Amino acid sequence: MDDKYYYNGEPLQLSYSNDYSMGDKIQIIKNLETDFQSGMLSWSQMFWIIDNAKFGSYTCQRIVDKLIFEGKLKLNPITLNKRTFNTIRKPFDL
Repeated sequence: MDDKYYYNGEPLQLSYSNDYSMGDKIQIIKNLETDFQSGMLSWSQMFWIIDNAKFGSYTCQRIVDKLIFEGKLKLNPITLNKRTFNTIRKPFDL
């Protein structure tokens, strides 16, 4: 099975160097969120996105942090420990 995540038939481009339009970026983020909610985004695909600094890595990190914060996960499936990505701000964070 291919662990890459595709958008328009191509693997995701890098976060810091891509030619996605603003509309494409919004669509990729929405696709990641809906694919995860429907069970179509695997942990290995999320690992590939985060580990390779692909566009959407922050969205994947937020998904993991939200699940850990809500108590639905005890271990981070990407790092295999209790570490979060710290994407969820608390009320008094700067």
